[in-house]
Parts: sequence; C-alpha cells; structure tokens
Amino acid sequence: MNKYAQLLKRQWETADPTYVSSLSDPTEHFSQMGERVQEEVLELLPSLEGTDLAEESYLQKVGRLNAARQQAEEIVLAEYQPPTNSPETDEPEDWDEMSHDEQENWIRENVPAGEEQQDMLQSLESRRLTRTIVLGASYEPQDDPEA
Repeated sequence: MNKYAQLLKRQWETADPTYVSSLSDPTEHFSQMGERVQEEVLELLPSLEGTDLAEESYLQKVGRLNAARQQAEEIVLAEYQPPTNSPETDEPEDWDEMSHDEQENWIRENVPAGEEQQDMLQSLESRRLTRTIVLGASYEPQDDPEA
C-alpha cells in the first residue's frame, strides 16, 4: 500500500469502522484507492507547479514544487474522505435578522459544547470584528463646533 492508501485506511477505520470491517479485502480496497489518489495527484501536479522563473533559486524552486505537491494532495484527498456522521447544525431562518448577542446565545443553547461550538463562536466574533472595522473605516468624524 502506498502512503495515500495507508492514510485513507487509518482515516476510514477511525471514522467508519463498520464500513471497513464490511469490506471483503480492506487492504486491496485501500490499495486501489491509494493508487487512484496517486494518479490524480500526478495528473493535477503540473498545473499547480507553474513554470520555472529565471531568477528563482534552487531552494525557491524546491519550495514551489513542494507546495504544489501538498496542494494537489490536499485537493485530491478531500474527495476520498470518509463521510461524517455528525449532523451539521443549521442556523435558524431568521439568523441574519438576529443581533450579535442573539446569535451568540443561540449557538450556546443549540450547539453542543465542543469544537463545533467554538468554531461557530469564533466565526461569529470574526464577522462582528470585520463589520466593526469596515464600519469604523468608513466613519467620518464630524468637526466639533466648540473646538
């Protein structure tokens, strides 16, 4: 098994052990999957590598090629990930009309404590800060008539 097959086998065994145990030959299944991933990575790689630059040093080229390989692997492997069994929390229909505090309270009440809740709260805070920065940047203070 190539490195992709080994990686995918571990991921699938963790995410869906029932599926893996239902396979008649898991080693063969993941070996074939790993070979498909490798072929797709090699097919995608040239378009991500770009062309050599005249002023590019050896180390810069190695960095560029390694980054392209990692990006190709990430793109292809994303298509072979096991399905997630945890349902995603849907925001209420009136989410956009809710105030920041109402959204935060809804997340704390409806999303189980853990990584997903923290991610949602961080995203909410990030959006609030972005709105504040954008609104603050567009704000033009009025001259104080008493100054």
